[in-house]
Amino acid sequence: MAKWVLFAVLFLSWGATETLTAQRFKAGIIGGFNISQIDGDKLGGFNQPGIHAGGRVAALMGKRWQLGVEMLYSQQGSQRVRTDDPLSNYERIRLNFVEVPVLIHFSDWKFRLGAGFSYARLINYKIIDYSGADITDFQELNPDIFSVVLGVTFNFTEKWGLDVRWSRYLNNLQADKEDAPFFGRSIGFRGIYSF
Repeated sequence: MAKWVLFAVLFLSWGATETLTAQRFKAGIIGGFNISQIDGDKLGGFNQPGIHAGGRVAALMGKRWQLGVEMLYSQQGSQRVRTDDPLSNYERIRLNFVEVPVLIHFSDWKFRLGAGFSYARLINYKIIDYSGADITDFQELNPDIFSVVLGVTFNFTEKWGLDVRWSRYLNNLQADKEDAPFFGRSIGFRGIYSF
């Protein structure tokens, strides 16, 4: 009899621990797109769309506060439109990043506000000049980009949400200090599904 009581206590304790652990962390998947631009290339507007997708994990630090970490594939850059400065040397810049944002989130009602920083590693890029020539090999870009990030999520349900996020580079994308500095900005629109 004592063995069964001990077994029941251990089983219930393990179940309580699992419930507590499950309540401390949330995971989710993210899918959506960016619109972006680069300050310094003389191309204006958020005219370069790209994929913005990955996963997230959040540690619950209280009823309203979370610390969230994401791992994302993010496409950014800039693209010429007919109203852009004709003196710009660029037709299109496409940047492909693996990005790791870390944000503090505050939740109230169906909204979650977030602020933090992001590290992005440039995995490849393509640069087309005004004549349509590929000049990627002649442009060296900084592979490590740090950004400030702000966002808001509206939760339709406990599991589904729509997130809008703004970010701006804190360091220069140009590797050559003699070139005009490039600082990217992006706005992301993402659906989030939480497990």
